[in-house]
Amino acid sequence: MREAFQRAARALRPALARLAAALGGLGAVAALAAAVFVAWPLPDGLLERRPVAAVRFTDRDGGLLREVASRADGRSVPLPPGEPVPPRVRAAFLAAEDARFDRHPGVDPLAVARAGWQLVRYRRVVSGASTLTMQLARALVPHPRTAGGKALEALWALRLEAHLGKDELLRAYLDRVPLGGDLHGVEAAAGLYFGRPARTLSAAQAALLAGLARAPTALDPLRRPEASRDRALAVLGRMEALGLVRAEEARLAREAPLDLAAAERSFEAPHLVDALSARLGALGLDAAAEVETTLDRGLQRDVEDLVRAELAGDPRLGNAAVVVVDNASGEVLAYVGSADFLDAAGLGQNDGVRARRQPGSALKPFAYGLALARGWTAASVLSDVEVRLATPTGDWVPRNYDRRAHGPVPLRAALQNSYNVPAVRLAEALGPERVLRTLGAAGFESLSGGADRYGAGVVLGNGDATLRELARAYRGLARGGVLEPLREVRAGRDAAGRPLAVARELAPRRFLPAGAVALLTDVLSDEAARAPAFGVHNALRLPFPVAAKTGTSRAYVDNWTAGYTAERTVAVWVGSFDGRPMQGVSGITGAGPIFARVMVRAMRGIEPAPLVDRGRFIHARVCPLTGLRAGPGCPGALDEVFLPGTAPSATCGAHARGPGGPVALAPELLGWARAEGIAAVADGRAPGATGAGGARVLLPAEGDEYLVEAGYPAGAQGIPLRLALPPGTVRAEVRVGDERLALGPPFAGRLEARPGRHRLEVWLPGGAAPAAVSTFTVRGAQ
Repeated sequence: MREAFQRAARALRPALARLAAALGGLGAVAALAAAVFVAWPLPDGLLERRPVAAVRFTDRDGGLLREVASRADGRSVPLPPGEPVPPRVRAAFLAAEDARFDRHPGVDPLAVARAGWQLVRYRRVVSGASTLTMQLARALVPHPRTAGGKALEALWALRLEAHLGKDELLRAYLDRVPLGGDLHGVEAAAGLYFGRPARTLSAAQAALLAGLARAPTALDPLRRPEASRDRALAVLGRMEALGLVRAEEARLAREAPLDLAAAERSFEAPHLVDALSARLGALGLDAAAEVETTLDRGLQRDVEDLVRAELAGDPRLGNAAVVVVDNASGEVLAYVGSADFLDAAGLGQNDGVRARRQPGSALKPFAYGLALARGWTAASVLSDVEVRLATPTGDWVPRNYDRRAHGPVPLRAALQNSYNVPAVRLAEALGPERVLRTLGAAGFESLSGGADRYGAGVVLGNGDATLRELARAYRGLARGGVLEPLREVRAGRDAAGRPLAVARELAPRRFLPAGAVALLTDVLSDEAARAPAFGVHNALRLPFPVAAKTGTSRAYVDNWTAGYTAERTVAVWVGSFDGRPMQGVSGITGAGPIFARVMVRAMRGIEPAPLVDRGRFIHARVCPLTGLRAGPGCPGALDEVFLPGTAPSATCGAHARGPGGPVALAPELLGWARAEGIAAVADGRAPGATGAGGARVLLPAEGDEYLVEAGYPAGAQGIPLRLALPPGTVRAEVRVGDERLALGPPFAGRLEARPGRHRLEVWLPGGAAPAAVSTFTVRGAQ
């Protein structure tokens, strides 16, 4: 056995010798390549670093909100050229990161040996072996954090040391070292954290900055002051042990305050500052050194406090966002993206102002405004009874919030009580395409799908919108139906103080006629009309008139309240960024109280101007069941206001059978009447013009007059068309002059608003004569 082993060893000896020679050769080649690499001149411009100054964001009065780097790779300010590295800064960083910096060639063999021995003994990394020069190499030439990458880092460190002096290397390192957030370099960090240049830092302050280099996020002095101070004290101890600072100076430094107050005061309105920082180019402010925002600092802080107080009072509420706008200028006075930007668990850095969420019923006013622009009135009666609509995924039956049907409901009450079924019926009659176009014209850019995607459900918020879009659109209502840009920036200035032109997001455009918006505002500010659903003392009852609307998305995930006075618009979102539902919290109970408190604060010191000039309206008493002029037998007649030329001329005949007699209602309302115990019949005395066989023209009613609104294209306006036809009817044709319109259930549509007196005929299949006739008049713009 022994002899066999010896024979095998003798046979392998030449092969082993050849392998050793080959490895030696490879080692020699590698060593030669490394030597050439180290000796090779450094690339031109390797150490060049253009200073990246901070952009100062201020409130409308010039108070600092925050400073943000003007480039994505961080904010840096180099140490002043021609001046030596501040001695305290030098001592602190050598003590914290590389005590042998002045004695090694870029790689510290002792540190490498120590780190390797500790790794073997403790089976974990106890200390690193990176020198300041190696860290500089990593900053100049990024590479993977692998064994090969570490070797390349060491070679670059040797190369840097071969061509640069120690002071030049240290200065280059101190200009690049990451010190938290977007900060790079001690000069930038000294300015942010202490409001002073690096050369004036105390020993304790220099030690704090040096301590940050190891873990700038974990030791952030603004968010974790105790941890950063503990690290600073450890660095001070190391400085004293190495003889880099005298014992007395170290003792005084430990007792001295770090004075971080200046930095703590400069982190306000973080969501707006972040949003503007990301859009500097789009705003034409690439060269800006200072951006003056439109924020009112006092109002901003008060709104933040109000949001936190309301959320703390109801554990069901998740988060909230608020926008306050000055209606005259479009300037955003307060912008709160979440309750707490630094709340990681609550996803507080998400911006609720710009997040796309389902707006619920907050979009209804724009559909109702379109209806008012196209001939409906605040007295027009909508049927709040079950409707079944075909969709690509099957039949859809919308339900009211209270799960009840309310029968014939005037438009004013339908909107103010936020009944869903009448809103869907209205959207169907108007046409989802028209509703969607109006919403687009009102600035809801997030509704990027077509009418086939949303259908009539768009009025219930089955699409997306942002709080900013909602605030802009409601401010448009406050401005009489004109969409104008919101302004978040008042001015921009470059480093020399020269003003910069600020780009505008859109040109003003009208999305609803002024008359329709005036009537819509009158409806939205009617507290009495809102009372049946929300009670008399609800969150929207304020000390001054306000036009407002709430919204609640499916499963209580999001709720909203938006509204306006003549002077201010406020929009509020309440919800959770992770999509969790808020059990039983609606717009009136969640966002509503925040809206009320914010609006009251926003109106402080302002004498409210009238929301609407009611002198422009015509007054008439109408029947709440038909919307026609009240007859002698109509119970509960209402005083209503109308735009000139839109008041009904026909008198209600639904109650002509006398007190206690059956009421004449549209056929779709008879089931509701039976359920409510109301005696009702469907006959010619129901509203509208009636023909043979029970066919009726509900709108335009006999004798109605319509006005083409000035300033709004006549072609974009129309006359509402609603028919009531005998059971089983599946098709009808409407003829008005040379206009022909084919209809199917639910027999509603629009007619072109041509000035003049018109005769409308309804023809049923196989009919030898019109089944119903109505005459109406359209007057041109005054």
